[in-house]
Amino acid sequence: MTTPGLAPKIEAETDVKVEPVVRVEMSSSITREDAEKSATEWLGESPSLMRDWLVSAIVDRKQHRDIGKVLAYVSEIHVNKWLSEKSGRPVKNITGESWDGVTDDDKKKVRNQIKFRMDTWHFETTRRNSAKNSETNGTGHVAYRKDEFDMVAIFKPSPTFGITGSTIRCIPVSALINPSKPDQLITNIPMAIRKIYDNEEKTLEVIKTLYQTPL
Repeated sequence: MTTPGLAPKIEAETDVKVEPVVRVEMSSSITREDAEKSATEWLGESPSLMRDWLVSAIVDRKQHRDIGKVLAYVSEIHVNKWLSEKSGRPVKNITGESWDGVTDDDKKKVRNQIKFRMDTWHFETTRRNSAKNSETNGTGHVAYRKDEFDMVAIFKPSPTFGITGSTIRCIPVSALINPSKPDQLITNIPMAIRKIYDNEEKTLEVIKTLYQTPL
């Protein structure tokens, strides 16, 4: 049954099992030319301190883990625009909530959480461990609650951290519920779930179902 005003539910298709995730490495040697191309896609051609930093970080493997932190917000803008184009519904960027985007029309709202991920799909929040979050930080990471959003979109940059060659994968919250704590989501998306959702066909199916739109 669909609750009025909320996105339709998608039944999980697999039991959640904790399995090691195969690490997918980014390109081990990225040329400055490729780094420049990727930086241009994100920040344009005009010189800037941010663009200079991004080029140097893409070339320097030791800085790769910091790129997602810096590009997190702009990648949310990119993903929300992509979701709007795919679903045919306006999707508004949101800050200060547990979701990063929400449909902005008179239909049932769909809230999405967006993650910039290069290898493992870890899924904990950035909230501080506190008394308020004591029930959701049993692993040392603060878990999301199952009712905070309807779907997660994983943005995976290209091997040179660009938009061209990147992928977006959508997973409904119903597939991410922690079987040990049904009111919470898992803090790491295991390979069993990735195998189901890490493909274009499944992502389009999730969008069609949640956003209730023909594709």
